[in-house]
Amino acid sequence: MNTYKELISNEEFFAAALFQIYVFVIDVLEDSPVGNGGAVEKYTDFSVWIDGECYPRHTHTFKVAAVL
Repeated sequence: MNTYKELISNEEFFAAALFQIYVFVIDVLEDSPVGNGGAVEKYTDFSVWIDGECYPRHTHTFKVAAVL
């Protein structure tokens, strides 16, 4: 069973970048995946860079999978 944790805070993005956790990127308006996802390369209060692409934080949701 897979559940997903949404990354919201800078601390969560830092941990995901530190441990190179695979992050899924979801478009908020279309509620659909964007690109292939990948590891967080860089983040600011306004955007996140994943796999060479820049995603604005206010228009995208960032999730990681947790296996229970």
